[in-house]
Amino acid sequence: MTPSPSHDTLPGRRRFIRLAGGGVVLAATAPLAVVGCTAGMPAAALQPWSAPSDALEIREFMLAHALLAPNPHNRQPWIADLQEPGAITLFCDAGRLLPETDPFGRQILIGCGAFLELAVQAAAQHGRAVQVSLFPDGEPSDQTLPGGVRVARLAVGEPGSAEPDRLFAQVRVRSTQKGFYDNQRVLAAPLWQRLLRASPTQPSLLLGQVAEPARMAALRQLTRGAFEIEMLTPATYLESARLMRIGPTEIARYRDGISITGVMPRLLNAVGVFDRFAVPERGNDTHQRMLDHWRPSETGSGYFWMATQGNSRRDQIAVGRVFVRAQLQATADGFSLHPLSQALQEFDAMREARRTLHAALGLDPMEQPLQMLCRVGYALEPAGHSPRRALHDLLRT
Repeated sequence: MTPSPSHDTLPGRRRFIRLAGGGVVLAATAPLAVVGCTAGMPAAALQPWSAPSDALEIREFMLAHALLAPNPHNRQPWIADLQEPGAITLFCDAGRLLPETDPFGRQILIGCGAFLELAVQAAAQHGRAVQVSLFPDGEPSDQTLPGGVRVARLAVGEPGSAEPDRLFAQVRVRSTQKGFYDNQRVLAAPLWQRLLRASPTQPSLLLGQVAEPARMAALRQLTRGAFEIEMLTPATYLESARLMRIGPTEIARYRDGISITGVMPRLLNAVGVFDRFAVPERGNDTHQRMLDHWRPSETGSGYFWMATQGNSRRDQIAVGRVFVRAQLQATADGFSLHPLSQALQEFDAMREARRTLHAALGLDPMEQPLQMLCRVGYALEPAGHSPRRALHDLLRT
């Protein structure tokens, strides 16, 4: 039997990988973020971003907008039960958690908060108020994953009970731009103020900004180091790798996760050169390409952050509601808001980075836990939308 050739006996293949260059960069580092380019995206995966039919019943109209909410790793962890007339019960989908990077489900519940906010805005667009009752079975522990938990019951009010929300027009325009921002463009003070005031007062929330060059430089170094930790830790890297959707066929099949639409990574994947499950190692070529791919995340006009006084599950829901309003406000004002979640994650290897980030912002991680850190600025290229599952995939009737 002829032995399989080693890598050293395949100089042609090795040269091909080196020549592929930029394609490997994207393929090796895509676990960080959904690729924000509409090109190469199957139409079905983007259809939910189109205006929903006027024939939808009010609760379906609400959900058709709520499912566009930003959420970690684009997991879309939502089940909407419509069995009770006039109400929606939101469950956290136990099959869509991130146990390695989000071991307590904090980020998942922030995504659920964003979902609730958009549902409420959509109802208001039809003049109907919504009574949101959080955790009808009791608030879950902050140390366990919330899979299967009833997150909220939404009772839909009568027509004429609410006024339209001024930010609703941005719901289907909003996207998260993960590319390069203009380092030379300053965000004007009135825009910062509108961002910080995008939501009605939440007494448990602390919101702030960083725009001083020295502090921005420190945060860029901190966030880069946290990104390295996530990518070089096998369990967290592989959690992302399992959510890679490479090319239109996979994207159309799953309509979630981390979409990779570039021609080169799709080609390398098709010919078996790219192994999405190969964990990067410090100092190798893939590690350097990974850092190169991170470079856009170190551009922008500043940082926007959100912390809470305490860390209850209700606090986390409130963060999601305020965050999506802030992102809608940024959209209305013509700039971008890109969450950088790595240094906030609670897995063991990230502990020191998380502590250092809190110190840099003057926060006590026990009393004032940081919930969101976002770079802010003017994107150099427009962002596309990320895939969404069809409305019927979320429903329980």
